[in-house]
Amino acid sequence: MRIHEILTCASRFAASRRQAAELAGRKEEQRRWIQVKAYRDFLASTGQVYLFEDYLTGSVPTPRPQVSTAIQARPESTSQRVMTLLLQTFDETPEEQSASVLIHLVNFIADTGQLEACEDYIHNRLEYAPLAIAHFSTHAEAEAWLNGLAEPPSPADILIGDEYHLAWYSREDNARGMYRDYVIEPYIEEFVAKGIPPTSQSFETCAEAEGWLKDHPATPFDLVSIAGEHYLAVHHKRLKRHTLHPVASALAEWEEKKRAARREEARDLAAEVEGEDE
Repeated sequence: MRIHEILTCASRFAASRRQAAELAGRKEEQRRWIQVKAYRDFLASTGQVYLFEDYLTGSVPTPRPQVSTAIQARPESTSQRVMTLLLQTFDETPEEQSASVLIHLVNFIADTGQLEACEDYIHNRLEYAPLAIAHFSTHAEAEAWLNGLAEPPSPADILIGDEYHLAWYSREDNARGMYRDYVIEPYIEEFVAKGIPPTSQSFETCAEAEGWLKDHPATPFDLVSIAGEHYLAVHHKRLKRHTLHPVASALAEWEEKKRAARREEARDLAAEVEGEDE
């Protein structure tokens, strides 16, 4: 079974346990299973799926999974509480494989020195911008990075200029590529729906706005005006930089993207109906 299928099975298992806890009114357990999902999200968002596959392959099989010493050294931490739940689940459930994968996932994050970053992601991700792992000024720079790595992070969002792109890589056939990813546009849509604040900062140029944002970081979003046009300023804490997204053109692109998706969905439905009629 490929790593993506393994992680999908483990995610479904965690979701079913979360739902069972919710139906039974076990609020604390429900919250822990939501956090388990966040470890999986962190792994995917940072493009470490294949690194985790190698970690799994190199793990020595034991009757009961061991706990990373890095987790043991953090008593009362989120990771320790999550691990306690996963070990208890491993002991109680016949679906040991999925529970074991989730235990190894948390251990992988711990053994690679990412516990602090992951727990920060778990507790604060709703207050952070969508995660991007790298920034490039041009497509050419991004393509050189993607093609120059033996195994690039995958899948993972990167920034090219001020736009999100999803970089992907397939270990199975060594294919790789990137495409525009519309992850910030829903945030812009939400901000506009709330109303443009009349007191937003105003600048003549993007350079002026960027200079001001260095000393006044967005938290993580702020609306600013540049040459009379509204922009959403987005603070990327991990990359220590801001991006500026023109509100009007971003929303226009987002609406066209949604219309295209609806057209494609309608075509697929029509083809399905036509097939049933034959």
